[in-house]
Amino acid sequence: MAIIIGVDIGTTNIKLVAGDDKGKILLNQSCACPVMQLSDKKIEQDPELVLQSVNKLLQKAFAALPVSDIKGVCFSSAMHSIIAVDVNGVPLTNAILWGDTRSKQQATAIKEKIDEKAFYQEVAVPVHPSLPLCKILWLQQEMPEVFNQTAKFISIKEYLFFKWFGKYIIDHSIAAATGMQHIHNLQWSKTALDIAGITSDKLSEIVPVTHTETALGKEYIRQFGLHKSIPFIIGSSDGCLANIGSGVFEENEATLTIGTSGAVRITLSQPVLSEKPALFCYPVLKNLYVKGGAVNNGGNVLQWYAQNFTDSPGDGNYETLVEKAAAIHAGADGLIFLPYLQGERAPVWNASARGVFFGINSLHNKTHFVRAVIEGIGFGLYDVFCEIAKNNKHISTIYVSGGFTKSAFWVQMIANIFNKKVIVSDIADASATGAVQLGMYAAGLIKEVSQNKTDAGGQIFEPVREQHDIYREQFKKFCALYETLKHHFTTE
Repeated sequence: MAIIIGVDIGTTNIKLVAGDDKGKILLNQSCACPVMQLSDKKIEQDPELVLQSVNKLLQKAFAALPVSDIKGVCFSSAMHSIIAVDVNGVPLTNAILWGDTRSKQQATAIKEKIDEKAFYQEVAVPVHPSLPLCKILWLQQEMPEVFNQTAKFISIKEYLFFKWFGKYIIDHSIAAATGMQHIHNLQWSKTALDIAGITSDKLSEIVPVTHTETALGKEYIRQFGLHKSIPFIIGSSDGCLANIGSGVFEENEATLTIGTSGAVRITLSQPVLSEKPALFCYPVLKNLYVKGGAVNNGGNVLQWYAQNFTDSPGDGNYETLVEKAAAIHAGADGLIFLPYLQGERAPVWNASARGVFFGINSLHNKTHFVRAVIEGIGFGLYDVFCEIAKNNKHISTIYVSGGFTKSAFWVQMIANIFNKKVIVSDIADASATGAVQLGMYAAGLIKEVSQNKTDAGGQIFEPVREQHDIYREQFKKFCALYETLKHHFTTE
């Protein structure tokens, strides 16, 4: 038996899955990792706490599994984090996370300074405050003493690999998410480096997602209870590996996730960029790219509503709220909600965007507002899908995952809004499972990353055409409302 351990270093949770070469899941465990919301703009994480949490999970996994059968550990991680470290690798900052928008002014300044379309064709990522590119510029301008002491700007996964192996390396999927990697030659973009005001020696060495390190530090060999080092495979990003873990390799398939945030993604055999900077395109393997868009506003919007507009804890229960919303007609009787409480990434890329209820009348009650919130989240994701469909018109099936799949009503709403067949993924941790699959490929246990793919298929939801017709008209109003208001959102 050959075992690969997959670890997904998420923003709030770290998940570990162990699988064998027959496709069987042997172990599934997780732990929470605290995030510090310092203000509405500042979101950070202590990298040392992340390291400790990952180490504890690995220690437990090594104790629970036959170590002689473990052929590698492969890693997934959230994108867009950045840590400034000194010459000894000591953090000068916490990890500044994807949701941190303090570099909004720097992002705006970059857009004004460059040919945005040309830059997008080079790095395949729209300019936005989530990018480490913008965060480096923020550090340079707002924390010059830290910027001047910085030896390297690294992500959370790079920090872990430095601690384990004493090397600064970054996989080209995470590198792409910095906004500083050239999509075609997979090297640091000189254009981006000039914008950031740094040279490439301030960043890690870019390596393939299959890159493997075998000389684990002795203190960690002892901590993990091992007799010798085990291969650690650097892996990819959570979004890319979620597609692999969901078994989505065909160009007529897409994945959709709604957790705290949300995303829609497809898998391509070559990079195909949108005409305008609206979607990301990340490299994984030679003939495997992941294209799509992530939104800031997913389940967190429903959580906001529950915390602020319900009368009792029972009413604030998500399942109860969603269940009540099912009693309201599709389209919420004309009530429209722009869900941009946290600004927005794809496809509008407007950090200043804000939430709006529109079309309120005296017949609307609290349940109408819940329905409008859920529909607004769906419209935000459908907006991403429509952008994807401009170059990929034959998508027929969407695999969905995330906490929202507990509600058959909500999943059916997605099918109706998108007018596509929706399949609920049975895979609990798609990114960690994708890391297992990529690890199998990197270790030479399978010839293609799609080989022995996990069957993600679960319950199938077919769209109801009459419902889609209602949503299509409501979505037109949703888009028109944003276009009308976008210039009125504040820039601060």
